Amino acid sequence: MALDLEEQENLANLKSFWARYGNYIIGVITVVLLAYAAFNLWGWYQRSQAADAGKLYETLINAVTKNEKDKTYLAADDLQKKYGGTTYAAMGNLVAAKIAMDSNDAAKAQAYLKWTANKASDDSFRALAQLRLLGLLIDQGTEASLKEADQLLKEKAVKGFEPLWIERRGDWYLVQKKIPEARTEYLKAMKAMQSDKAFPEDARGLLKVKIDAVGGM
Repeated sequence: MALDLEEQENLANLKSFWARYGNYIIGVITVVLLAYAAFNLWGWYQRSQAADAGKLYETLINAVTKNEKDKTYLAADDLQKKYGGTTYAAMGNLVAAKIAMDSNDAAKAQAYLKWTANKASDDSFRALAQLRLLGLLIDQGTEASLKEADQLLKEKAVKGFEPLWIERRGDWYLVQKKIPEARTEYLKAMKAMQSDKAFPEDARGLLKVKIDAVGGM
């Protein structure tokens, strides 16, 4: 009988506890389950997006190999619109920009590079697009393009790409025939490259050619 009374007391305590905290506990469990489900759903969505984007990027590359510019641009545009958060979108835009530049379509190349420079999910692709865009604007050498390049160069470089950013500033001066300023920037860029072993020797070699052209070390 004592055991029965103890069980009844425990049951009464449990009922009292559940009456007070039951809704709260159910709420917490629900939130946790929903969060877990959302996490898994988001992971599935990201994997699905990446897989679909990868197929579309493959379509783009096939179009490039067949020299089908219109299909290349169409695939790049679709990657932007449908899968802009994936790295495939940035990769596709960089490829499309290269095709446009090779076709002397500077406006289209700039459009792809600007999208990638502003919206790429990967910093490396964003930096590469910025540097290519700067090269394109500087090569144009117009008052408007140099002004745009100047504004971009005033922004902070993506970490790890600072020497190339400095080098582009040197290019910006050089195209305006400001030789002393260009040399100063090139020397700064070389110093930065030499202190960062991640840069390939080819990059230093190209910069050395520019330095020699403006007066040497």
